[in-house]
Amino acid sequence: MAEYQFDVAPSFAEKDRERVLPIVRRLEDLGVKVYYDDDQVVARWGADLVEHIADTLTHKVRYVLMFASRHYVEQGLVRHERRTAQARALVQQNEFLLPIRLDDTEVPGLLPSIGYLDLRKHDDEVVAQSVVQKLAQHRAEFTSTTPITAKSVAALAREKPKGWEYLLYATVVAQGLAELQPKYREHFLRYSPRNGTVEHGNGIGLIRDRNVVLSEIIKVAVESVFTPQTQEAAFGRAGEPGDAERIVHLGELFVRTFDEILDWARAIHGTSYADGNARAAARVQARFADRQLEAMHEVAQDLRQVADTLVERLTAGERIEMTVPLVFEVEPALELEFKAALDKLSR
Repeated sequence: MAEYQFDVAPSFAEKDRERVLPIVRRLEDLGVKVYYDDDQVVARWGADLVEHIADTLTHKVRYVLMFASRHYVEQGLVRHERRTAQARALVQQNEFLLPIRLDDTEVPGLLPSIGYLDLRKHDDEVVAQSVVQKLAQHRAEFTSTTPITAKSVAALAREKPKGWEYLLYATVVAQGLAELQPKYREHFLRYSPRNGTVEHGNGIGLIRDRNVVLSEIIKVAVESVFTPQTQEAAFGRAGEPGDAERIVHLGELFVRTFDEILDWARAIHGTSYADGNARAAARVQARFADRQLEAMHEVAQDLRQVADTLVERLTAGERIEMTVPLVFEVEPALELEFKAALDKLSR
């Protein structure tokens, strides 16, 4: 992890200085190392300010706090600061530019998808604490792409940025499902390599058994893995810290359930059927997994998106719901199609 001389540098317009200064001083009270221009008189004295600013924002600060406003967009030297910060943000994988809105002015080059705080909604303390929590997350060397190891989990649990439990869970789930992407794509291609199983009869008994197996996969997950009691044991009660090992285990069970459903359908596609009607009915049955897989995959994607802005959003007081939809449903049209396929086998 790179070491920086300063934790943050506020980038703001001169006309907004009075609004920014209390936040700077509060950050300093909280132990944050702030590059603030008025405190750097000696360093800036006689220096080419364009080069000095570029060097500082590129190499010496971990985060730039961009106080976005109409004045910020209009001021000349600040425009150079903004472009320097945005240039670094383009090449840096982890978040670096932390926007804070003073009004609704659009900042050129700032993507609308980037999360921000708003001084019309969030007071100075929320902003300051958000910065502290963001720094804690980085000191733990943990992002949504950090490999799950005993060392990385211990570092995250030690620093405890706000919402660390959910960040850990989201990372375990996102990384686990990423490894299953080839199988997930193949499922919707209705492809699986032959598994050596051959069904010589009409396949009705095998099809019924598979329905029982899929129902049991879902039932076990709902009744034992994703219960409120299990969630509380991992994430802790309100106001209490979570248990890192249990959170990792819970995330792994989410991934394992997803994989088990994939394997259930994969076994169907990998079976060879002597009877054409049996093959047709089985392939319809394999689609029973579609809705559950899609729902779980969507949850994983949402978790990944939430993870990158989780600390700031929780610190700002936002309530974030993280639910796991594990209700087995089959579309009525698919049920009718399956029933028609079974009727052909019974003739």
